[in-house]
Amino acid sequence: MKLWSKEALVLGGIYGVLGTPFTYIENNISEQVLTVLSLLFIVCIVMLCFNKTPKFITQTISKYPRFSYYLGSIGWIPYFAIIIPIFLTISAFFIDYSDNTISLCVNIIGYIIEFGIPVSLIIAFLLKKYKKTK
Repeated sequence: MKLWSKEALVLGGIYGVLGTPFTYIENNISEQVLTVLSLLFIVCIVMLCFNKTPKFITQTISKYPRFSYYLGSIGWIPYFAIIIPIFLTISAFFIDYSDNTISLCVNIIGYIIEFGIPVSLIIAFLLKKYKKTK
């Protein structure tokens, strides 16, 4: 299972970089492109679960190791954005959430994602720089 590997993080980074512009554009075409990207992302996740790595991921890692390092550093964000709402939906069967609580949870997830991107990139840059100098 390669779901916890560098390939999975690079896949998440690629999805995050390609999908982000379409989330801010509100028209029918951008929603369709984002839906196709999401379906492709889910198919690639399933492939990684069965130890099959898509070619574009291995080519990205081999041809652009530095770029894939930074893609991997922000690759946790799409998984986080998928897992937390699923967890909240499942836990809603056991806990009766008010509308304010759900709104607060969504806002907190948004803040974590917004601040997680620059923090992850800064940490990746510092780690890469520290390893080079050592």
